[in-house]
Amino acid sequence: MEPKILLFTSAFLLGVPLAVLAGLVWRPFQKILMALMCLSLCYPEELSINLISRESYRMTTRGIELGLFDICAIALLIILMIQPRGGRFRWFPPLTIAYGIYLLFVLISWAFTPGDLPVPNEAIQMYTRHGYDFYDSFETSLYPLFEVSKLIRGGIVYLMVVNFIRDKEALKTVMACLLMVVIVITLEALKDRYISGYHRISSTLGHPNSLGTFMGMLGTLMFGFTLFRPTFISSSIFGGATAACMVSVLLTISRGALAALVMGLWIDVSALFHRYFNIKNFIILFFGSFLALGLFFISADTITTRFLGQQDAVSDIQYRSLYNQEAKMMAKDHPLGVGLGNFSTYSWIKYGAKVNLNEYGTQAHNLWFLTLGELGYPGLLAFAFYWLRFAAIGIPFLFRRRADIIYAASAAATAALLIGHMQFMLQLSYRQTSIFMLNKILMGMVVACWYLHRQTRKEEKLTRKAKINPLSATP
Repeated sequence: MEPKILLFTSAFLLGVPLAVLAGLVWRPFQKILMALMCLSLCYPEELSINLISRESYRMTTRGIELGLFDICAIALLIILMIQPRGGRFRWFPPLTIAYGIYLLFVLISWAFTPGDLPVPNEAIQMYTRHGYDFYDSFETSLYPLFEVSKLIRGGIVYLMVVNFIRDKEALKTVMACLLMVVIVITLEALKDRYISGYHRISSTLGHPNSLGTFMGMLGTLMFGFTLFRPTFISSSIFGGATAACMVSVLLTISRGALAALVMGLWIDVSALFHRYFNIKNFIILFFGSFLALGLFFISADTITTRFLGQQDAVSDIQYRSLYNQEAKMMAKDHPLGVGLGNFSTYSWIKYGAKVNLNEYGTQAHNLWFLTLGELGYPGLLAFAFYWLRFAAIGIPFLFRRRADIIYAASAAATAALLIGHMQFMLQLSYRQTSIFMLNKILMGMVVACWYLHRQTRKEEKLTRKAKINPLSATP
């Protein structure tokens, strides 16, 4: 056994029970675990390890990924099962059934994968040119394991967050942890640009588009709290975080991420500004607009070159449509799809040549077409049902007029998930570990706020009933 695997296995086997014990004995340690879990989003490769994997394409298709994030999430989940916050443990919160149905179709599709398939010579030659000692077979029956294990890990995180946020203090804790993530990633981004000298920075997330999506979502979340906070000082903290996210997105020079962040800020203003209609927010919007224009002016040459000179956006979109054509062909030939994580394999073997791609093996950039190719139309419908179920919970928070923190958090988190989904239809970002887990944290936050909203309405109903007929009201 390799030393790193032995070291991590020991840390996992010892770390989880020790963290559980510490969290049960000393309750504030639960906040430390949440902070460590969120911090590990900043370093997905450094703080994790892949089992049953190949170093040439780690964190993409093969194996099981585990890390500090999972140690903290599992430990927190066990703690909350033993010592539930604010009542009984929520075993089946909303989205559980929809997520379970989607996972079932993933497993069914996996069961019909054929096993090993020979790697074409052109694939071996291409990877050899890039310095990889490639292998002889595509292990299509093993590739889905990576995504299935990630789905299970994401389910654990979602269930844990829904049960962790049982009151406003817990909600503030999660927001503080995500604020810390913004600070760390921004510092890494600035180091990449101004110390390491990279042009398009990716920080610790592996690709500029991944960083752009990640910080665009967090920037949208932070701006919602900028409008919510009652004082200039508290608003300036989250406003500074929003500006940091914008700077990071600009440094990625990602067209989609920049457009998504602007859309996210607009959704925040549309949903929240009228709830917190005050001089402070007028001033924030006024000076924030000048700050944003200043940042755009400073980056004008780089942005103009990226948007207009380096790459023809229309041609790029037309070429990416070829990936979507591959997905349609896969779903037509394989009613249950080719298996989660197997899109690249079948692109090499058959479909890349059919649609005249310049280079085979790239996954569909649109998440919906990627899902169609890998799970077929049944799996696509299950995936759509999952997201529609979330939309039914989250989108109403954008239109509620209440001004409490739970409504600001749920509206801002919903806006972040919506603009993230815009990126998921343009870039290969949804399944990147940090972004996938951030999605689960934000979904858990929205659903936890839905529970708090329901509890608030119940208490208000009891109060009204008590005022009308004090003798008939029961607590």
